Amino acid sequence: MTEALFAYGTLELPAVLEALTGRRFASEPALLPGFTRFLLRGQPFPGAVPRAGASTPGRLYRDLDARSLALLDDFEGELYERRCVEVRSAAGQRLLAFAYLLADAHRGLLSGEPWRCERFAADELPGYLERCRDFRLRARSRAG
Repeated sequence: MTEALFAYGTLELPAVLEALTGRRFASEPALLPGFTRFLLRGQPFPGAVPRAGASTPGRLYRDLDARSLALLDDFEGELYERRCVEVRSAAGQRLLAFAYLLADAHRGLLSGEPWRCERFAADELPGYLERCRDFRLRARSRAG
């Protein structure tokens, strides 16, 4: 069984998802209605939280396998909760997908500064990709 994943932050960049999972997935732009995203204080990545009237852009990935989702669960850690949300595809189709949303207990970490994918890609991406690849290799060695 495979699942869809809506990504609104670093995972929005296909290179990041590939560095973490070692796989490429079909994807398209999408929107997450009813949520907004902000940078986390002192971090280069965002958290998304509910906000009436807001809509968060991102990327919808299709056909993620259970192993990739388990790896992402481990990577996202306790800061985020994988939840099922309704997203809108680029074609306007409404569908259900998983998303890693900031856990309620960590809302105090939000900076109030909007997260910008272009800024992250320009300032942080090469080092972040290396950390993601290292994470995947460590996870693989732990799994035996």
